Amino acid sequence: MINEKVIRILMLMKRLHMLDGERKSGTYNTPRHRQAALDVARESVVLLKNSKGRLPLSPENTKEILVIGENADLMHAPGGGSAEIKALYEITPLMGIKMLLGGNAKVTYVKGYCQNPREEDKDRNWQADSLENGGGEVERINQTDEALTLYRRLLREEAVMKAKKFDQVIFIGGLNHEQDCEGNDRADMKLPYEQDQLIEELLEANPDTVVVMAGGSPVEMGRWIDRTDSVIWSWYAGMEGGRALAEVLFGRTNPSGKLPESFYKTHTDCSAHAWGNFAEKETADYAEGVFVGYRYLESYHVEPEFCFGHGLSYTSFEYESAEVIKEDGKAYVECQIANTGGMDGKETIQIYLGPKEKTEGEPVRQLKGFEKVFLKSGEKKKLRIEIEDYSENKNVWAGSSLKDLRMCSAVCFCVK
Repeated sequence: MINEKVIRILMLMKRLHMLDGERKSGTYNTPRHRQAALDVARESVVLLKNSKGRLPLSPENTKEILVIGENADLMHAPGGGSAEIKALYEITPLMGIKMLLGGNAKVTYVKGYCQNPREEDKDRNWQADSLENGGGEVERINQTDEALTLYRRLLREEAVMKAKKFDQVIFIGGLNHEQDCEGNDRADMKLPYEQDQLIEELLEANPDTVVVMAGGSPVEMGRWIDRTDSVIWSWYAGMEGGRALAEVLFGRTNPSGKLPESFYKTHTDCSAHAWGNFAEKETADYAEGVFVGYRYLESYHVEPEFCFGHGLSYTSFEYESAEVIKEDGKAYVECQIANTGGMDGKETIQIYLGPKEKTEGEPVRQLKGFEKVFLKSGEKKKLRIEIEDYSENKNVWAGSSLKDLRMCSAVCFCVK
C-alpha cells in the first residue's frame, strides 16, 4: 500500500514533469553561471580599513610581490558540511593575483602558517623537502604538538624574513572549514594556527603589509588592527572568489560590500554571552530578546571592532538631501547621493529608525530599509527607499553604515 508521503512525492514529480519525459534538461557550469559567480563575489568583498589609501595597489607598478598565508592557496568549496559546494574549479586568491598580473610581475608565495593536520594525515611524516612556490617552503612534519609548534615557527620565520625584502606584501589568512563548519561551535573568536603572532611580526618587518581575512564569521583583530593600514574581508567567495579579490586589491573592481553583522572585539561582547549563558554544556538560555547584534551594541554602548553595515570604497559619496514621504499608506525616504571621488563605484544607503523617546525593551535604532546604487564619478542620483514601521514618533537616519550616519530626522516631512 502506497503511503501518503509517497503519494505527495509522486504528485510533486508529476508537477515537475519528472514522469512524463517533458522535463527540460538543466545546464551546469555555463559561462553565464561563471559570470554570475564572479559578479556576486565582486559585490561581496568588504574593505574594512584603508587609512592611508595604500589600496588599490597598482598593477602597472608591481614588478614583484610577496603573498603569504595558507588561505591564499586553499580551496574552501569542498568543506563545511552542508556548506560544501560541488564546484568544478575554484580560483584561489594566489591564482587570482597571478592571473591578473600575468607575466608582468613575479609573484612569490610562502605559506606562513598551517592548519592542523587532517585525520587522514595523522600517520604521515612531512619533511622539509619542498622548493616550490618561490623556494624554501618548509613542508609539514611529524604530527605531534611539539613538532607542529616548531613547524609553524619555521614557516613564520621564513615569511617574516621574506617580508623584509619586498615592497609589496599581502597576507591572506583567517578561518577555514575546521572552524566554520556544520555541527561545530567555536570556543572564541581568536585566529587559529598562531596567525596573530605571524601578523604582528609581519607588520614589524613590513608596516605596509596588506591584511586579507577569509572566513564565514568574525575574528578578533585587537592584537594588530591598530598597526595595519589596509584590511580586506573576503568571506568564502566561491569558485571565482580569488579573481574577485585580486580585482579589488589592484583596483579593477571598486569594493562595495557591507558587513551583514557586527564584528565584535571579542566573543564576550556578543549579547548571547553578556545576557545569557551561551556555550553552557547542559542548557543555553537566550535571554536577550530583540537585543541581538548591533541592537545590543548600540543600546548598551558596546563598541564593535567594525560595525554593522560597514564597508569602505575607493571613491567618496556625499548625501545631499533627504526627506520622509508618506504616499498611499507607505513611507519612503527620498535621498540624493553624489559620487564625489575619482572612481566609479557603488554605495549602499542604509535607513535606520529609532524612538524619539526610548522605552524599555526598545533598541536605540534598527535598520528599516536600504538600497545599493551605482554612480559614475561625479554623478548624482535621487533615490526613493521604502521604510518599514515608520511613525512620526521615530527618528530617521540615513547613512553609509550604522556608525556613519550622514542625516538624522530627515529634513522634511511630506504627505502626498
